[in-house]
Amino acid sequence: MKSMIECADQYIRQCRGKDFVLLKICLCAIGIIIGLMIPEKKRKWPLAAAGCVFVFSYILLMTEFVKIYMEGKYSKLI
Repeated sequence: MKSMIECADQYIRQCRGKDFVLLKICLCAIGIIIGLMIPEKKRKWPLAAAGCVFVFSYILLMTEFVKIYMEGKYSKLI
C-alpha cells in the first residue's frame, strides 16, 4: 500500500493542469453514473451527503488557494 501512495505522489508531481482537469472530469462522470443507479425515491440522502462533501472540500481547496495567492507573487496582479 505504501508503494502505491508513493507512486501516486510521483504521478501528482509530474501532472500538469490539463491532467488534473481530465481527472476531475473522470471523477465527475463516475459520480454521475453512480448517482443514476440510486432509485429515485432514495436519492434525497445521497444528494444531501454529496452536497455536504462538495461544500466541505471546496472550502478546503479554496482556503489553500487563497493562502498561496496571498503569499505569492500573484497578489501583486490585482
